[in-house]
Order: sequence, then C-alpha cells, then structure tokens
Amino acid sequence: MPDRIHVLPDSIANQIAAGEVIQRPASVVKELMENAVDAGATSIDLIIKDAGRTLIKVNDDGSGMSETDARLCFERHATSKIKTADDILSLHTKGFRGEALASIAAIAHVELRTKKSGMDVGTHLIIEGSQCKEQNPCQCETGASFAVKNLFYNVPARRNFLKSDTVEFTHILEEFIRIVLVHPEIKFSLYHNDKQEYQLPKALLKQRIINIFGNNYNERLLPLQQESEVVNISGYIGKPDAARKTRGEQYIFVNQRFIKHPYFHHAICNAMEELIPAKHFPTYFIYMEVDPAHIDINIHPTKTEVKFQEEKFIYSILRSTVKHCLGNFNLSSQQIDFENVSPIDFSSISGSGLPKEPTISTNPDYNPFSPPKTTDKPLFNPSPFKNKNQSEGAWTKIYESLKENIQTEIDSEKSVPEQMQIDMEAPAESEETCEHMLFQVLNTYIVTRIKSGFILIDQEAASERILYERFIEQIDHQPTHVQKLLFPETLSFSPQDADIISMLIKDFLHIGFDIEAFGKNTFILNGIPEGLEEKNIQSLMEQLLESYKNNLISLRLSRKNNLAHSMAKTLGIKKGKALTQQEMNEIVRQLFISKAPEISPDGKKICVLFYEKDINQLFN
Repeated sequence: MPDRIHVLPDSIANQIAAGEVIQRPASVVKELMENAVDAGATSIDLIIKDAGRTLIKVNDDGSGMSETDARLCFERHATSKIKTADDILSLHTKGFRGEALASIAAIAHVELRTKKSGMDVGTHLIIEGSQCKEQNPCQCETGASFAVKNLFYNVPARRNFLKSDTVEFTHILEEFIRIVLVHPEIKFSLYHNDKQEYQLPKALLKQRIINIFGNNYNERLLPLQQESEVVNISGYIGKPDAARKTRGEQYIFVNQRFIKHPYFHHAICNAMEELIPAKHFPTYFIYMEVDPAHIDINIHPTKTEVKFQEEKFIYSILRSTVKHCLGNFNLSSQQIDFENVSPIDFSSISGSGLPKEPTISTNPDYNPFSPPKTTDKPLFNPSPFKNKNQSEGAWTKIYESLKENIQTEIDSEKSVPEQMQIDMEAPAESEETCEHMLFQVLNTYIVTRIKSGFILIDQEAASERILYERFIEQIDHQPTHVQKLLFPETLSFSPQDADIISMLIKDFLHIGFDIEAFGKNTFILNGIPEGLEEKNIQSLMEQLLESYKNNLISLRLSRKNNLAHSMAKTLGIKKGKALTQQEMNEIVRQLFISKAPEISPDGKKICVLFYEKDINQLFN
C-alpha cells in the first residue's frame, strides 16, 4: 500500500499561509509599508488603483536591497529581523516572521525595483504565483518600489469575497492612518485612482493628528504623559465633549505597533464614563512603551493582538493617567498650562510588579476621652430651611405635590381599560371610528382591531419600513424639498466617514440634505429635509454613517439601498416613545399601503395577527 502523506509544494504552502497573512488588499498595504519603515525610509508613497484589486504600489527611499537579498526576500521564513529565538523577546521592528512577501507573491503579480545606497545599478524582479519570471539589473532610485498587481488572480474564490471598492479602500485608509500616526517623522503620501488623498509632511505628533483628522482637533486634544517602571504612556485623549456616537479615532500603540486591546479600551472608557453620554465613544491616541521581553506579539499573524505580562498593572496605570489628565483639565482655568501638569508618582510599583507595603502613621498623644475642640464651623451643612415653621410648610408642599402626581397616574391607568373597552366595542368596518380603534402597549407596540381579532404592530419596525420606501422613492424619482438653513452649519468627520459622504453627496441632495465639501474632512450643510426636527445634525450624521458602515459589513446592499436603510434606521420612531392617536393612525395607514408591510428592511417581522381562535385557546 503506497504512502499517503507528502510534502506540499512551496507554491501551495505559500497560498495557505497567505490565507492568514493576506486577508484583503489592506493586508498588503500594511506589510509593504511596515517593511518600508523598517528599512529606514524618510519618505513613503502609497499608490492604489481600484481599491487594491488592480494595483498596490509602495515607493520608499530606505536602505534598499542587494541582488541576492532582493531574490531571498520572497522566500518563506526569510528575514533580516531575527537570527535566534531570543531575538523575538527584544524586537524593535514591525515585521519579523518572514511570511509577508512570500504570501503576497503566491497570490499576485509582484514587481520589485530596488537599489542599495552606493551601488551603480539596482535589481528588477517579476514574480507570479511564487515563480520568479524575470530578474535583471536596472536603473532606479535608492530604496525599493514594490508593485503588487492583480491580487488573488489565482485564488478566484478569495477575490470574489472582497467587498465593494468603498469598503476595501476604507480598510486601506485605516491601515495607512495607523502607520502614519506612529511615525510623524516620516513623510507620507497616498494616491487612489490618480487622485491625491493625503500629502503628510514631517511633523510633530499633534500636528500629524491635525493634518489627518482636521484643524478642529487642535482644540479637542489633551496631552497624556506618564512614566513608570512597568509602562511609559504618552499621547493625547479627546475632551469629553468631543466624544462621538461612532467608533472613530481610537488608537492604542505599543512599542510603535498598533494593537487591538478591549481590556485597555475599557480602562479608558471607565475613566471617562461619568463625563461622556451613554453610547458615546471617546477619542484617544495613546502610545505605550513596554519592555519587549514582557509582551508577546507573536500570537497572531497580523500582530494586532498582544499579550502583556503586567496587564492588570498597565490597566490601572492607564486608567489613573486618563483620570489625572481629565482632572487637571476640569480644575484648571480656560487657559491650560500643560507644562506644569505633574504626572502621577508610580514609583511604589517595583519592577517585579509587586507594590511596596504601605506604612501606617499614628499619633501617640491622641486621647479619645478628651473633650473635642470647639470650632465656629458647623460639622454639617445647615438645613436649607431657615426655621422650623418654614421647614414644615416646605415638606407639606412637597408631600401634596407628590400626592397629586400619584393620583393623576392612578386616574390615567384606570382610564386605559375604559378606552380599550370603547375601542373593542367599535365596529371594525366603520371608517369614522378608526381613530378610536388604536392604542399603544408598553410604548412599543400598536394594537389595532380587525374583524376576526387584532393586530400587534412593532412601531419601530413599521416606521423603518415606511421611511425606507420613502427614501428609495426620493433617491430614484422624487427628490424631496430642501429646507434652507438661515446659518449654514460646518460638519467635521473622520477621513473614512468623509470619503463616504463625498461618495453620497448627490444621494443626500435627493433626500433633502444640501451638503457640499469644504476643505479636508469638512463639509458645509446648507439645508436639511423639510420637516426634520433634529437639532444636532452632526450627531445625526454620525449615527447615519455608523449604520451605513455596519451595513457594508453585515449586508450586501447597493449604495442606494444602504443609504435608504441607514436613514430609516436613524430617523425612525424608536421603542419607548409615546405616540398620539394621530401618529398611530398615520403609521398604520402608511404601513398597509407600503410594498412589504409585513417585514422591515432588516428582515424582522413588523406585525403579528391574533385571530379569535388563538385568543380563545389562551383561556382553554
């Protein structure tokens, strides 16, 4: 019987590895830009076409490679970053596994031009599916230029699973921002489909943040600075009033490497939980320096998940640092002198992670039986009432007010069954009594009678269905009227959100938002849909964009359907809102003339029918 186990060819093994390392075009961007940073580049250009499907090109002026290194860098587990296993515990570079370029070459057409400083000619390589098709000397600038074309050309299943260009470019932009935020000393540029998206000069960290996210961040950021034997923390945190409803600018870096760490995110949110509204997210750019021997960055191929040896201590220090920063801001005057803000003293935490034993001081002369010292200051705050008579009168008024409110609630509760009895006795076929046939349950459901029973309607789902069809109609055929604002409003968004709005500007006009671009990541709102009562348009747009981005991930909708769905989700009537008879009648009327009154845009059930036999069974 022949042997069944055999060694896979390198091309197949590299494709399998690529499934972990290269998940989408953004993964290629991350690996190539990190290699450019590790090469000591002072200027890096990123060129994208068709959201990375057609071309991903990274040019840098780093150290470059020799002819031999240029060929070896595409071999699996070939790296210049480590030589022994102990080197993994003292890493100061980004890439080290030696899998990235081999994985990229396995599923794309790769072209490399590179030259070391001092050499007369460089090297030109063309690799397709892990096979080197051509290697020749060439003339090129010092550094390296990687061009990755036709990504996933030989893995069609992976290519078909890529999202739309908008989604994929959003991921590319996020990877680009993560790298440029941690290296403000490097000049970066980004081009997409021959359009310059970013041109970032060398700058200080705060100026780099402002160049990316807009000038309004100049006043939103508070500096963090804390040193200890366990971790050094620096960076900026947004003021509480800058918190948003979208998960936006939240970045944690460890040893110049972006990480995702829900535990540390919780520490920041916990420090600000009493200062920001519910369901809002703080803004922060936090940089931590930890001894590489005390962290493990090799638990995931993308290296965004990191294990910490002193995780609980870092959590406490991070939370205290954020609280200290916010405390200094709140207790200071309008002009804040950040130079004189002293950090917290964490010297009591030793390098071993064990805190020093606290000391207790006592007063040997203390006598518990000696009479207390007299003082003119009262121990407790005086009563808010000036005298006894006034105190009794005030409490009487409070009691009478409470008694009156309680009686009103009791009377209103008694009136509900009476109204229900009237509604249920009304004939179902009478149009004149239609307004008396509806009532609300739990401020969530609308009950309406039919000949053989009644219908229970989810007011939130019904509202979303009505608005969804209305917005679809407006985008396709009947643009709504625009209500011009007396004073145009300026709106600012993150780079990812700004790209989405730029793409949807024409559709926004159809549904009543007169919005136009005004500088980088900033827009001017000249008008809103007629009848819109929302006062905080910035908050409304952030909710809309959050819903739009979630739909891009969870639902495969067209741009038009996604916008209509997101608008309906944002502006629809929510659960818990009390409705008037007129509002309930209007919801029921519009619901049953819609195209799909039984199901919401999310696919959820809108109404449930209860027939007479179903009701009788409940009592049998």
